[in-house]
This record gives sequence, C-alpha cells and structure tokens, in this order.
Amino acid sequence: MTVTLYAKSSGCQGCKLTARHLERQGTPFVELFVDQDPAAAQTVALLGYRSVPVVTAGDMHWHGYRPDKLNALGRLHTTVEDISELDAAAMKYLADEGVPA
Repeated sequence: MTVTLYAKSSGCQGCKLTARHLERQGTPFVELFVDQDPAAAQTVALLGYRSVPVVTAGDMHWHGYRPDKLNALGRLHTTVEDISELDAAAMKYLADEGVPA
C-alpha cells in the first residue's frame, strides 16, 4: 500500500507536521507538491479537497494533520509490510471458521 502525502512545497504547517509524523514513525510515503505538480493538484481536486495536506493510503484518504490516522498507518506498517498479507490472513481465517468469503 502506497502512502502519498499531497502537500505544498512551503508555507503549510499541516504539511510539515504530517511529513515529520510519517518520517518519525518510519512509515514510507511519497510526497507530491501540488504547487509544483499539476497532476498532484488535479488528484487532490478529484478527491474533493481544496487544500492540503491530503493523505492517501490505499482506498482511504483524508485532509489535514490527523495524528490519529497517521498513528494507525504506523501501527499497520509495523504489523505487516505488505497489506495484501492481511487480506490473505483474513481469507484463511474465514475459510477455517467455515464462513463463506
């Protein structure tokens, strides 16, 4: 699962806090600057946001500096490197319990 931080290259305290939070907890992420990358700005707009920071992780996305969500990403990252491993584990559990997947 790729974590992407859409940010401004300067003047955005929430962007800086979000990037530092991800770095500090060791969550790998890609940072794209909406004021330098028109495609990144378009993605943010298509998601329905008008300002940054915006974080996307798989199908999830949110706006603003959200320590609660960033911490959840950190826990997920330390639990399993590849989120597809969680899907496989869930499928096995459901199969073992006789629950149709």
